[in-house]
Amino acid sequence: MAYKKRKVDSECRVFKEEWAWKYFFTEYNCKPVCLICNEAVAVFKDFNLARHFNTKHSKTKYALMDDAEKKINAENLKKTISTQRNVFIKQNTAQKASTLAGYVVAYKIAKNNKPYSEGEFVKDCMVSMSKILCPEKIKEFESVSLSRKTVTTRIDTIALNLSTQFRQRIANFKYFSVTMDESTDRSDTAQLLIFIRGVDVEFNITEELPCLQSLKGKTTGQIIYNEFSEGLQNLNAPISKLCNITTDGAPNMVGKNVGFSGIFRNQNPNHDVVFLHCIIHQDVLCKAAIDITHVLNVVSKLINTIRSRGLVHRQFQEFLIEVDADYSDLLYHTKVRWLSCGYAFERVWNLKEEIQNFLKNKTDKWSDFQIFEDKDWRTDFAFFTDLLEHYNKLNKNCKERTNL
Repeated sequence: MAYKKRKVDSECRVFKEEWAWKYFFTEYNCKPVCLICNEAVAVFKDFNLARHFNTKHSKTKYALMDDAEKKINAENLKKTISTQRNVFIKQNTAQKASTLAGYVVAYKIAKNNKPYSEGEFVKDCMVSMSKILCPEKIKEFESVSLSRKTVTTRIDTIALNLSTQFRQRIANFKYFSVTMDESTDRSDTAQLLIFIRGVDVEFNITEELPCLQSLKGKTTGQIIYNEFSEGLQNLNAPISKLCNITTDGAPNMVGKNVGFSGIFRNQNPNHDVVFLHCIIHQDVLCKAAIDITHVLNVVSKLINTIRSRGLVHRQFQEFLIEVDADYSDLLYHTKVRWLSCGYAFERVWNLKEEIQNFLKNKTDKWSDFQIFEDKDWRTDFAFFTDLLEHYNKLNKNCKERTNL
């Protein structure tokens, strides 16, 4: 007949107060710990504690004390150990706070696109401020490590943590869609941006730009498909949950045979995915199809006439202050950023009366801009101003998060 072994842990033994002065023991983390040598004993048992004391401390001064002296010394040893533990806990807490503060600063540096070496400058500022606001906290500020190497390591750790969190969210997606755009950076290297938007069973929407794939050579549809597949594989995003792909409308994206969309359909014939093309690019084409040159040229010439001449520009600003205008200056328009055209048109339209009075009374340039009094031209100007304002609002809304 087999007998089960008796487990001491299941006997529910408790620490007795008399053991504190009798054998110089205390309870810590559910174990008896010797107050003299800080050694732990396995279980709460009188025999075990007595054996430890008689074996290791029988020749010490504690063995020669009477009961009253033992009680006094036991209390003193308890206080000493408690103080040591509190110091250790405080040091550990301060160290954790210092590390957390370093991560917060590193996150801010990365989020605001600042050089990693800025951490040392931030630390110097914090220490200088602490000397004035809280001198007793100087050592805590000085303990925060913000060297370039440390900031780099912490940013890498944060990035890895965010990637892990996003992969966990992807695993909970019911469906997700992908938006891709291929663009060239300043080093003439093509970059494929993969933007993912997914929804789980509770309709929580997650939007993120998790992939930036570099296209070193050609940017054919096959290469784009390979980079796209590699990006989704790295994110553990199953294609079976992919319901929509939006591209930038380039031939290597939308080609039926050698384009990305055609290759995707051939590689996944049983998976029905809806393909769309970026609405922002359609807006650019719509804008390009409308002839606004007769208005744009006049507005651009007007802005350059006022802003490119220092004296005229200063006089114009002073004039706006005198007439209590809603704005204090005009805005430049650059062809590189076509959205600025709408802002420039809106500002000139709102200041059209002030500009007309200024050119007539303060300068000799009114003869170049008498078209401002032409009714048909002003009608076109008003129409294009409203149209470009809608383009800008649409572009802004499309860039906002959590927009269905």
